[in-house]
Amino acid sequence: MEIFSRHNKLSSAGAFVLLFCLLYVRLFRPLGFTDDIWKLFFYPVLLYLMGAVASGFFNSRYKDVFSNPIRLFIGIIFLSSMVCMMTWGQSIIDTLLSCLPYFSFLLYFYLLQRNLKTKEAERLLWWFTVLFIVCFYIALAVAPTRLFLGYGEIGKEIDTERGLSRIRLTLIGGGPLYLAFFLAINKYKLNGNKRKWLLLIALFFITIVLQLGRQTILISSLLGLLFYLKGSSLAKKIGAVIVLGSFIFILPILASNIFQGLQERTNKELESQQDGDDNVRLAAYKFYFNDVSRSPLNDIFGNGMFSLGKSRYGDFVDKNGRSQGLIPADVGYASIFLYFGVLGLLFFAVLLFKVMRLKVAPQYSYLKYYIYFLFIGNIAGSTLLGTIPTLCLALYMLSKGNLFYHYQRQQKSISHAKT
Repeated sequence: MEIFSRHNKLSSAGAFVLLFCLLYVRLFRPLGFTDDIWKLFFYPVLLYLMGAVASGFFNSRYKDVFSNPIRLFIGIIFLSSMVCMMTWGQSIIDTLLSCLPYFSFLLYFYLLQRNLKTKEAERLLWWFTVLFIVCFYIALAVAPTRLFLGYGEIGKEIDTERGLSRIRLTLIGGGPLYLAFFLAINKYKLNGNKRKWLLLIALFFITIVLQLGRQTILISSLLGLLFYLKGSSLAKKIGAVIVLGSFIFILPILASNIFQGLQERTNKELESQQDGDDNVRLAAYKFYFNDVSRSPLNDIFGNGMFSLGKSRYGDFVDKNGRSQGLIPADVGYASIFLYFGVLGLLFFAVLLFKVMRLKVAPQYSYLKYYIYFLFIGNIAGSTLLGTIPTLCLALYMLSKGNLFYHYQRQQKSISHAKT
C-alpha cells in the first residue's frame, strides 16, 4: 500500500473529502473534542460544501444514476422539517440544524464536480482507514483508560462485558474499515502481490472482530466470502472454504475470552426474551413505526430530526423512547421512517435497486458488496444514515465503474466491427 510515499499524496479535492469524512465521524471523538467544538469545524466545512456544489445540484448536467435520487432525498429533508413544524411545533430552524449531518449526501456532487480519479478515491480511503486503525489500536491498548469518548458512550464506562474493552470510534459498521475490507479482497483477487493483500484482509477482519459487533462480524464474513468465491475456480472455492473453516475453528481458541463474552451476551438476551421481555430492537421498531407519528403526513414525510430539550417532539422521544433503551440508531430502518417517513424508506429502496441493477467493470464489483453490507447491517444498526460520506464515496466509484463498463463494451464493439 505504501500510503506515505510521495506517490500517494492527495490533491486538494481529495484532501477536502478526507477532511470532511474525518469531521463527519467527529475525528473519532477524542476527549475534549466536545459537540460545540465539533460544530465550529463541521458547520463551516459543510457550508463550504453546499456552496461548492450548488450549481451542479440545481442543474441536470450529471447523467449518472444516483444524482436524481439524492436530489430528491435533500428535498425530503426540507419537507420533513416543515411537517415537523406543522405537527409537533418544533422550529424549522432547529429541525434543519439537527438534520445538517444528513446534508452530507451533497458530498456525492462534490466528487462528481471534481471528477476524482478512482485511484485517488482509493488513496483517500486508505488514508482514512489507516487513521482509523491507528486510533483504534491506541485506544484498545490504553483501555479501560479513555482517549476517545466513543460512539453513544458519553458519560459511560467502557463496556467490558464482551470479553474485551469495546472501542467504538464510530458506530459499529460505520467508518472506512468495512469498505477497505472489501477493497482488499478485490485487490487480492485481481492483483499479483497476494501476500500483501492477504495480510491486509487479515488485519481488517481481526479489527472487525475486535470491535465486538456480532452482526457486523457475521455479515462481513459471509459477504466477504461470497464476494471472493464469485467467479473463482473450483480449486479456489475449496481452498477458501478450508481456510475459512480453519479460521473459524482457530479464532475462538485464540480469542476465547472475546467469543465467550459474545456468547454470554447473546444468552442473556435470549433468556430475557424467554422471561417475557421484548427484544429491545423489536420493541424499538414497534415504537418508532407505530407510536411517534401524529398524522398521516408524518407517516409519508417523516417527523424530521428531533431537537432534545427544545420541543414536545424531542421530549416525547427522549421520555418514551431513548430513556427506555429504545435508541433510533439501533434500528436503522425505523429511524429512517421516524425522520423521513415512507419517502425516506423509498429513497433507500430505489438506491438499492439501482445498485443491484447497475452494470460495472469487474474491478468495481466489490463496491456492491459493501453497499449490500450497509443495507443488511442497517436492520440492527444505523449503517446507512450513520456513514453517509463513505456511502457517497462508494456510490461515486460505482458510477465510475458503470462508465468504464460501457467504455469497455464500446471498445469491444469497435474492435469486432474492424474484424
